[in-house]
Amino acid sequence: MEYFLIETDELNPNPYLINKNRAIDIRMLTREKIDQLPRWNMLEMNFPEEGFFPDLLCDPCTLVSKTVMEVIRMYHPNVPYIGAKLWDRQTGANATYSIPILDEVECISPETIYNKIGNRIEKLVLDQDKIKPYAVFKIKGYKRKCIVGRMDFLESVLKRGGRGMKVEMIKNG
Repeated sequence: MEYFLIETDELNPNPYLINKNRAIDIRMLTREKIDQLPRWNMLEMNFPEEGFFPDLLCDPCTLVSKTVMEVIRMYHPNVPYIGAKLWDRQTGANATYSIPILDEVECISPETIYNKIGNRIEKLVLDQDKIKPYAVFKIKGYKRKCIVGRMDFLESVLKRGGRGMKVEMIKNG
């Protein structure tokens, strides 16, 4: 099965400085601690002129639109999540997102190619056996803030009009 890195396309004028009011302690976004957070949260952000609310935001945490959250729940119905209202105090621009707590899978294959120093991945390869049960997940220990989606998951998002995402195919070992 084919898998893809899915992240926010930074070429769009996306919201930035999300959670500048520190409404959510990002460290609490785990399966063990999510129940300690409010069900809905107001996150201040800055919204650029000609701004665009994509279906996936990866910074400071994973935020997904209603469309993407519905697809996540199709494939993984028990994924816990909380709601977030992004709001720009200056312009009044706002949008509703969900913050899903996706599984983090230790799946970086030994076939992954690193730079000469060994501190940066040049070619990511995933261990096929470890990712089989997952349609969407995060890579444990991977520095880039993004999610990984199986081909059928990505197709489901795109068929529902998903936009503002950058997609990169990943090799499976």
